[in-house]
Amino acid sequence: MSKFVDQTQKQFEELQESHERIKKLIASMDKIITTLQEDHFQLSRVSEETNKRLNKVSEEQHHCKRDRDFLDQDLNKLSNVYQDMNPQTTRPFFGQSIPPRRHKTRCLGE
Repeated sequence: MSKFVDQTQKQFEELQESHERIKKLIASMDKIITTLQEDHFQLSRVSEETNKRLNKVSEEQHHCKRDRDFLDQDLNKLSNVYQDMNPQTTRPFFGQSIPPRRHKTRCLGE
């Protein structure tokens, strides 16, 4: 009987040790989960800010392309007017249709 009691006591102590290790593991996992949740929140904020900035850059790029197109049209009109006023002038630049985006202008995102 004494052997049975000793064995039972030993198993009980092992179970207590296992229980303590499990409690420590759970506490450690809770810390990891909390850290991951905080990281997820931070990444969500950064993602939102990045999307806002990308949308702003895209909008500015659209305006810049539109302005460039208007400038190209105006330049073509001016060169046509100049050519009409001075038909003998053969500058390579004037009197020719300027293809879109021949004259590069710097825009955000390019």
